Amino acid sequence: MVLKASLLLLSLSAPATVLMAQTSSVPPTSSPSRPPLASATLQPSLDILRQALSQMAIDKWKASPAIRDEADSNLRSVQHDLQSTLPTLLTTADAEPASAAKALPVYRNVEALYDVMLRLDAAGRLAAPAGQISALDQALASLSDVRHTLGDQVQMDAEAQEARATHLQTALNAVPPLPAASAPVPCTPTPPVRKKRVTKPASKPTTPATSTPATTPAH
Repeated sequence: MVLKASLLLLSLSAPATVLMAQTSSVPPTSSPSRPPLASATLQPSLDILRQALSQMAIDKWKASPAIRDEADSNLRSVQHDLQSTLPTLLTTADAEPASAAKALPVYRNVEALYDVMLRLDAAGRLAAPAGQISALDQALASLSDVRHTLGDQVQMDAEAQEARATHLQTALNAVPPLPAASAPVPCTPTPPVRKKRVTKPASKPTTPATSTPATTPAH
């Protein structure tokens, strides 16, 4: 039984050994360098954007109240995103730098942020002073560049993950199937050996001794 158990264990561990050998023999598909953090990629552009927003004085723009109200709403929306929404997304993405799924929400947020900044910059060109227009233009250009960089990084991460998954699937398909396990032979317990009962021969009845009548001596 011990020999059968050892053979079964060897047959089960063989495919895993083959898979490890195949996966280790193929060079890695992704770059060994650590992917850049999303926060590090965005930080320079976010600093330029925050500096531009701090210079905005929309109440002094030479525009109609409707244009100023819309610009102020866009400004508050960008500020809220920078303070509340984007930091949470960056923390999640930084925890797994190579995960395209974690970086994708950051990319989408930056795309939405860029759209709002486009409207704010367009309104500023109509009514803002020259200094504020220049700050908005610089922030918009920097945000445009970084969104392309972030999008390329997300695509590279997705392609690397797909390549790793394809390589792993190929390795799994190459693993030979497990041998058919033979049905275990049931162990029939050996019945205990009964000791033969030795029958003692019956003892012969003892014949009582015949008493001899006493003879009377002759006179």
